[in-house]
Amino acid sequence: MEGQKPRPKTGRPKPLARDRGGFTIEVDDGTPIVQARMWGFWDVHTAERFRAEILHAEHRLGQAWSILVDSRAFLSQKPEVARHRRDTMAMIMNEGCRRIAVIVTENGTYAMQFTRIATEAGIANAVFLDPVAALKWLREA
Repeated sequence: MEGQKPRPKTGRPKPLARDRGGFTIEVDDGTPIVQARMWGFWDVHTAERFRAEILHAEHRLGQAWSILVDSRAFLSQKPEVARHRRDTMAMIMNEGCRRIAVIVTENGTYAMQFTRIATEAGIANAVFLDPVAALKWLREA
């Protein structure tokens, strides 16, 4: 009818930009440490892209390397994504990754999920609130 405001659409709301999953991976050729940043909720497709990019990056790192992950905007993931990430950790360990340090905002649910899947994969891992402490731990390897 004329003069009436349109009714709002119902259904599932669009996810917030921070909730959409994504990542960046950076390799500094001068250091054996990959720097990754992960955020939001991932689907399996995003986890597959991450695996492909991290496996590609490792070819530039030599025989022993580590990963520093800024997970401060990353959320606990669905079981199928967590399994995929665990399998990726096992793969990169076989390709020379020695340690993974994650930076979180609090030692909450994601920190526990990360510790569980990294331990299951058999890779040395630690959770940090302080990025400087995380980098120091990686360099001690």
